[in-house]
Amino acid sequence: MNYSGKIFMAVAALLALYCPNIWAQELPQQDSTAAAEELFPENAPMLQTKGAPQRYYIRDIRIHGVKYLNEEVLKSSAGLVAGDSIYLPSNFIGNAISRLWSQRHFSDVKIGADIEGDSIDLEVFLKERPRVYHWYFEGITKGKKKDLEEKLKLRPNSELSDYVIDKNQKLIKKYWADKGFRNATVDVRIDNDTLRPAGQAVSVTFVIDKKERVKIGKIDFIGNKEFTDKRLRRTLKKTHQKSINFFKSAKFKEADYGEDKGLLIDFYNSKGYRNATIVRDSIYTINEKRMGIDIEVSEGNKYYIRDVSWVGNSVYPTDQLQSLFGVKKGDIYDKKTMHKRLGIGKEENPEDMNQIKSLYQNNGYLMSQIEPAETIIGADSIDIQVKIFEGKQFTINEVGITGNQRVDDEVIRRELYVRPGELYDRSLLMQTIRTLGSMGHFNPEAIMPDIKPVSNELVNVNWPLEEQASDQFNIAGGWGSGTFVGSVGITLNNLSVRNFFKKGAWRPYPMGQNQRLSISAQTNGTYYKALAMSFTDPWMGGRKPNSFTISAHISE
Repeated sequence: MNYSGKIFMAVAALLALYCPNIWAQELPQQDSTAAAEELFPENAPMLQTKGAPQRYYIRDIRIHGVKYLNEEVLKSSAGLVAGDSIYLPSNFIGNAISRLWSQRHFSDVKIGADIEGDSIDLEVFLKERPRVYHWYFEGITKGKKKDLEEKLKLRPNSELSDYVIDKNQKLIKKYWADKGFRNATVDVRIDNDTLRPAGQAVSVTFVIDKKERVKIGKIDFIGNKEFTDKRLRRTLKKTHQKSINFFKSAKFKEADYGEDKGLLIDFYNSKGYRNATIVRDSIYTINEKRMGIDIEVSEGNKYYIRDVSWVGNSVYPTDQLQSLFGVKKGDIYDKKTMHKRLGIGKEENPEDMNQIKSLYQNNGYLMSQIEPAETIIGADSIDIQVKIFEGKQFTINEVGITGNQRVDDEVIRRELYVRPGELYDRSLLMQTIRTLGSMGHFNPEAIMPDIKPVSNELVNVNWPLEEQASDQFNIAGGWGSGTFVGSVGITLNNLSVRNFFKKGAWRPYPMGQNQRLSISAQTNGTYYKALAMSFTDPWMGGRKPNSFTISAHISE
């Protein structure tokens, strides 16, 4: 063959000569549409691993076999750009193939070339994986199918790949395991779509056999000397072995079990066993319906408080802090109780006014920090030194409100207990959260102040709000004594009377002032009719929270 002329090479499968690790696993079916391999010279520059590299310029790039994907995006993701120069032999082509395989869109990837002088035209042969046009479930109820569809987020017309199948099999097994069906099996059936060309479209069916529900038959502890198995089982709040107590569920849930192991250690800590740990735990099968749990613990020594000291407090005297703390010499070491009284870690509770941190936070000391340092003395004693960083008192600089579209700013601000110019007080933040939640216009779970210090003594407080529907409409009917009685009513909880005659305010009614209007009517269609109406302004005059209500009732 004359090598100065045009040489066409299909290189994908043959690049294994110098990059054997670039091939991904193909689909189990025979690939009948893959580009056929062609003969090529063994010393072609694209396949050589030795010899001096020669520069070539990419003149053109042609993509073959693509139906659903964008060719320009594929070129870019493979690193193939017309006009670039490349050196051959090199790993350039191998890297391009690796990038295409990594997208998991293809069951076959080959790259060939036409070489003419120092110019090269790249031919990229791709075989797209079949598209999944339908996802099905067998062996479960319609309601569970809907749950799985929402959980797995399976999309029609997505590519079929081993990765997607394996991932969703695991998610389905976990879904049933969380419900107590730990032995559930998930098989996969792939069928060709007869309405489309062979090999281009399939439907995937997950065949589910959830088996029998597996409950906890036994929970045993190993290494416990100070407490019986029965006492330790009581520390597990959601993980219970089967017993005659029907109110305690014996279902096993991984998340609940993890939380309960933490409660077990908290129990040991509260009894003075500071170094108690779970050495290991194992879950084993008793039979098809029962499973067992073994938990091995290391209890360690029991500790007592030898001394308590305070460092860094100047705002509050040591006697006052010690009185609130309540931990004294000779007490059993109880980490959870100490942290609860100090108000630190997972025991911090902004609404508990008896915590020492609340004492500081409610008096402007926004940056105050409390840290108990423990020093082990001997085999069973601990000295506690409570270190306090008080910092400076912070003053409220600005109070912002965001997210409110239907409720006027002034209506919200009159409900706030946090105001510019006042000392920062965390208890007033908690009160404001409760008040805004009780208005009914905002999602109470999303009410959380955004607190941002702007200097060493000033802090901004912003209230990002999430509005929710609060108006009500009801219609009802009943039959009794040979007569039908119907009723209809509407309640507007965010009315604004002052905007009644304001242009553009009716959307669909003038709103924004948190005033309440309720209208209801009843009738049997013949001799009985009733109409009731009430109006409430929670801030009559707008200056003080004086509630004013007027109501009327007419019947005939």
